[in-house]
Amino acid sequence: QAPARRASRDLEWAGALAMDPTAKVQLTQITQRYFLQFLENFRVRDDAGNFERDFYYLEQAKTMVREGKRTLYVKVDHLEQIDPSAVSFNPTELRNVIQMKYMIVREALNGAVPQLLSKLEDRDLQDEIRKARETDEMKFVAAFYDLPLLVGIRSLKTDKLGQLNTITGTVTRTTEVKPELLVATFQCNECNREVSGVAQQFKVTFPAVCPTRNCGNRSNWTLLGDSRTTRWGDWQRLRVQENESEVPAGAMPRSIDVIVRDECCERCKPGDKVLVTGSLIVVPDVPTLMSPSELKTQVRRSLNSRSDPNYGSGDGVRGLKGTGNRDLTYKLAFYGAFIEESRDWGGKGRGDGDNIRSDEKMYLNPADKEKFYKISQNVGPDKKKDCLDVVARAVAPEIHGHLEVKKGVLLMLIGSTPKRTDEGIKLRGDINVLLLGDPATAKSAILKWTSTFLPRAVFASGKTSTAAGLTASVTRDADLDQERVIQPGALMLADNGICCIDEFERMDPKDQVAIHEAMEQQTITLSKAGIQATLNARASILASCLPKNTYYDPTQPLHKNCELSPPIMSRFDLMFVMQDIHNDDTDVSVARHILELHRKGSSEDDKSKPKLNTVELQRYIRLARTFKPKITPEAHQRLVKCYKKLREDRTYVRGSAGVTVRQLESLIRLSEAIARVHLDDKVHIEYVDQAFELQINTLKRAERENIDLEEADAPAPEAPAEGADGTAAAGGDTAAGDPGAEGGSKPAARRRGIKISYAEYERIGNMLCRHLYEKEQANEEVTEEDLIGWYMEQVEEDIKTEAQLEDQQHKIQLIINRMIDKDRVILVYRASDDALRPEGRVLVKHPNYPVGEAIVR
Repeated sequence: QAPARRASRDLEWAGALAMDPTAKVQLTQITQRYFLQFLENFRVRDDAGNFERDFYYLEQAKTMVREGKRTLYVKVDHLEQIDPSAVSFNPTELRNVIQMKYMIVREALNGAVPQLLSKLEDRDLQDEIRKARETDEMKFVAAFYDLPLLVGIRSLKTDKLGQLNTITGTVTRTTEVKPELLVATFQCNECNREVSGVAQQFKVTFPAVCPTRNCGNRSNWTLLGDSRTTRWGDWQRLRVQENESEVPAGAMPRSIDVIVRDECCERCKPGDKVLVTGSLIVVPDVPTLMSPSELKTQVRRSLNSRSDPNYGSGDGVRGLKGTGNRDLTYKLAFYGAFIEESRDWGGKGRGDGDNIRSDEKMYLNPADKEKFYKISQNVGPDKKKDCLDVVARAVAPEIHGHLEVKKGVLLMLIGSTPKRTDEGIKLRGDINVLLLGDPATAKSAILKWTSTFLPRAVFASGKTSTAAGLTASVTRDADLDQERVIQPGALMLADNGICCIDEFERMDPKDQVAIHEAMEQQTITLSKAGIQATLNARASILASCLPKNTYYDPTQPLHKNCELSPPIMSRFDLMFVMQDIHNDDTDVSVARHILELHRKGSSEDDKSKPKLNTVELQRYIRLARTFKPKITPEAHQRLVKCYKKLREDRTYVRGSAGVTVRQLESLIRLSEAIARVHLDDKVHIEYVDQAFELQINTLKRAERENIDLEEADAPAPEAPAEGADGTAAAGGDTAAGDPGAEGGSKPAARRRGIKISYAEYERIGNMLCRHLYEKEQANEEVTEEDLIGWYMEQVEEDIKTEAQLEDQQHKIQLIINRMIDKDRVILVYRASDDALRPEGRVLVKHPNYPVGEAIVR
C-alpha cells in the first residue's frame, strides 16, 4: 500500500505542476514507468470474475509484431480494471493523468510500447522486433479507445485542450495522404557538421545556428532525409461535421479539422459516421509564420517599400508585424489517435447497430443462426414459403400496412450481386425504388427510416437539391493555397449505401438529368475547372414523389400520373403506387395504430410485432448479403418467358419508352435479392415468379379498380347470420359484435358493402382455391361453412376484438359469393339439404382454374 500511495502522490504533484518544466519532465517519466507496468501485468477477468492466465497486452504486442503493425490499442476501462496488487500505483490516478494531461504525456506513453516489445520472450519474434526498433523506433504508438463519454464538436472549447476525448460526426472531406517531417537532421553546408533532433513547428524549421565554433552559419543548410534520426510520417486531414441529432434548432452544423497520422490514415472516406479519440490542439495559422519571401506578391510589394525617415517612422520592417498581422491568429483542430466506425448512426442512442454493408467478416452466435435459418424456411397458411413477408414486416415496423412497399425496401437493402463482363463492363447490383403516392401515405417516413437504418445513407430533398449538390462540385480550398478540390455530393457520400430523395418531382429537370449516369453506370464523371475525374457512386436510390394532380388517377396510365422523364423511369427497378383508399376497416386499424404510437411511443401489440427487431434485421440482411446466388437453368427459362410476357402486354407501360431491356435486368436483380432473403445459393423458379409479381402487380394493381364486395340479393347476407345462429361459438361472437357495429343497427351493419384492394382479393381467393383443391385430392367434401371456418382459423392471430371477428366473417362471405357468382372460380357442387342453412352447400374449385393463377382476367 505504501508504494501505491507514494506513486499516487507523485502523480498528483506532477500533474498539478504540469506547466513547470521540471515537473513536466518528472510527470512524463513517472507516467511512462507506471504505464509500462500496466501493459506488462494486465489480465482480463473471465465470466467467473477470475483473472485469465495470459497477459492481454503482451499477447496483443506479439500479434502487432507478426502483422507488421506499429499501434498498440489500449481500452481506457482496462486502466482501472487491473489487479491493484500487481502494480505499484493507484490505477485511478494513472487514468486521470492520461485523460487530463494526454498531450503532455503522449510521447511518454508511445515510448512505453517499444520498451514492452523488448521484454517479449518469444524467440521467433526477436529478429522482427530488433528490425522494427531499428527502423521505426519512433513510430510505435499507444492508441486509446472506448471512452465512456462523447464530446460534441460544438462543445470543444479551450478548456479541453490537451485532454483525451472522443468526438463523433460525419466525415465530409479528406485530403490525400502526405509526408510530414516531424524531426529533422540537417547538414551545415559551411563545415559539413550534422545537427539532429530539430523538431518541426508547422513549417520547415532550420537550426538557429551551427554549433561548430567559429562557423556561425544560420541559413545555409541541407536536409538529410535518409538519416536514421530524421523522422518522417504520413498524415491526413479530415473534415468532420457534427451529426444532425446534435445540431440545436435554428443552428448550422459545425465542423472541425481532424489530423491523423500513420496507421490512422485512409481509415475512412467521405460519408462515414466515425468516432475519433484524441485531443483538442491549437494550430497557428501558417501564413503568420511565413517569411516575407513566402508571402503573396501584393503583401511582398508593401514590405519592400521602406518608409521615409522624414515621415516619422524610420525603423524599417521588423519581425512578424511587417507581414500585416499585428498578432498571431490560431485555430482549433483535433489530433486523432484512434478512428472507428460509429455504431449509433441513426441518432437513436442505441449504439448497437450493425452495418449491413460492412465488408468485415460476420460472426453469429448459434441461437441467432438457428433463428434466421428457421425464418428462411417459414411456411405460411397457403402452404408456401412466406419468408419474404415475415422479414418485410420488420421493415419500418412503426408504419402500418404497405407490405408490398416494405418488400421493395427490403430487396433494395439486400441488393443483388454486382457483376463484371469479360470486356470490363460493370452490371450494377443495386436496386432503385420509386414511391409514387398520395399525400399522407407515409412516403417520407419510409425514407427517413431507411436513412437511419444504415450508416452510409443520405437524406436529400428534391426542392433544395441541385445537380452539384447531388453529384459533386469543384471548389477552391483556402487551407490548401486556393487549390481546386472536389466537394462530394449526396450520391458520393452515399457510396456503398442508399441515397433517399424526397419530393423527387420538385427537382429541376436539369438537375434530374445529372443523376442518369449515377443510377445506371454508378459513376459520376466531372469535366470542369481543369479537372477530369470519374468518381464512384455505387448507391441505391430510394425516391418518393407526388402524382401530377396530387392524387393518383387509376384511370390513367402511370406515366400520365407523374412528371418524370422516360429515361429516369426506366432506371427504377420497382415503382410502387401508394393510394389513400377510403376503407372503414383499414381506417379503424390505422387510427388505432397511430393512437398507440402517440400514447405509448410504440405499438405494443404482441400479435402485430414483427419476428425480428431492428438489430436482428440488420444481422439478417448482412447474413443474406454473404450469399451469391446462381441462376438455375429452369429459372433462366422462366426469366425469358416473363420478359417475353412483359413485352407482349401492351397495357404494361412505363412511360413512353415502354418495356426495355432494363426491366429484364431488374427482374434478374430482384430474383437474386429474393434468393438472398431465403438464404439460398440458387435462384429457383418460385423466386422468379415472386419477383415478376412484385414488378408487375405494383403498377397494374393501381390501374385496376378496387374490388367492390356488395350484396347481390337479400338471402346472401342472411346466410352467415343464420349459420352463425346455428353454431353456438359463432353465434355468441356475432351477437356480441352486433351492438358495437355502426351504432347497433344489426341489419345495416350486416349488409354494408366492403371495398378491398385487388391484391388482397387475389391473396384470399388463392388461399380458398388451394384449400378446396387439397380437399378434393383427398376425396373430402367441403361445405361453405367449413371453408369459412378454415379461413377464420388462418387469420385468428390478426383478430383482436369481437367486432373484427364479425367483420372478417362478413368479408369472407362476400368474397366467396363473388367468386361463385361473378368470377365463377368456385362452383356449387351440391346445394344445401336444409333450406334454412344455405351455408351447408358443398363447394369445389372450377376444374379449368389452375391454382395460383390470376382470378380476375
